[in-house]
Amino acid sequence: VVDAQSIDSVLASIRAEFGEIDILVNNAGITRDNLLMRMKDDEWEDILDTNLTSVFRLSKAVMRAMMKKRFGRIITIGSVVGTMGNAGQANYAAAKAGLIGFSKSLAREVASRGITVNVVAP
Repeated sequence: VVDAQSIDSVLASIRAEFGEIDILVNNAGITRDNLLMRMKDDEWEDILDTNLTSVFRLSKAVMRAMMKKRFGRIITIGSVVGTMGNAGQANYAAAKAGLIGFSKSLAREVASRGITVNVVAP
């Protein structure tokens, strides 16, 4: 989910077999826990790319067809860590908090087109 070309390829295959996508569930997520003072750049970037940027890319890729249909559902799996934080998970907490803000903003952009955007935060 971190490679834009892979996303485009998978979505093209899905569309060819099933038609346009009505429901998107963003469920990809990883952790690479470390204290911030020891965290390497790639530990930060891997989490943000997988847990947040992939949601941006996938949501954007399905949005136009949903808007044309005036129907769509985007559900993203978040985490309570996105609202509470957790020691050793600054990268994960930042990504999950970002999902919440992203989803709230996107929901406001597309609600008038019959598209709902929600986060489930177990």
